[in-house]
Amino acid sequence: MTAQEHHDLTAAEYVLGLTDDVTRHRLDKRLNDDSHFAAEVLRWQKAFSGIDLLTHDVMPPAAVWPLIKQDLNRNADVSGTISVRRQPGFWLGWGLAAAMAGILIYNQVIKPDAPHSLQPIAVLSGAQPNAQFVVSLDKSASRIQVSALNITLPENKALQLWLIRGSAAPQSLGLINHTDSNAFRLAPGELNNQTVLAVSLEPAGGSKLSGPSGPVIFQGKVTLL
Repeated sequence: MTAQEHHDLTAAEYVLGLTDDVTRHRLDKRLNDDSHFAAEVLRWQKAFSGIDLLTHDVMPPAAVWPLIKQDLNRNADVSGTISVRRQPGFWLGWGLAAAMAGILIYNQVIKPDAPHSLQPIAVLSGAQPNAQFVVSLDKSASRIQVSALNITLPENKALQLWLIRGSAAPQSLGLINHTDSNAFRLAPGELNNQTVLAVSLEPAGGSKLSGPSGPVIFQGKVTLL
């Protein structure tokens, strides 16, 4: 891992709250002293803004933590040890997945009174666990927004977004030209829980075929509430 990649992941972990208390206090100070780190934190905050809109502080039931400890002890008895030393990319990918799961549980069980129009519906993952696309649905405008996390857009190439419903042929939604937010309009009824979104690497201007002409490098299943 390069120094820049470590710098990026540190900022992402800080935003997701994956650091311990000692590290967080150190990063709080760094946020005030290091303008580059502050800019990176702001970039991650913007990338996760769709998730931030939907999450609120909720106190879990008292029985949750004892059940977690019981499950951890059971796993320790089976394996003999619990390995928690992972690469930062593992924690980043886990944190993003946990955030998505939290949103689904929150919306299905707690039912907030004031619904938001922007709803995260998919995480598109590839070979690198720290590089992902977050896809959010804007119901009021019948469109999806795609934001890149720790992804650099290729030069002289294009990233093309595809929608795949069941066994149907892939349908092109357009090119991903920005890292922060890319909007793609959808026809009514385009998405369901059998829909897969994928990103392929194409020549500049996109695929000349009816489907991807280059490799599919990111994909993820849509989850609608």
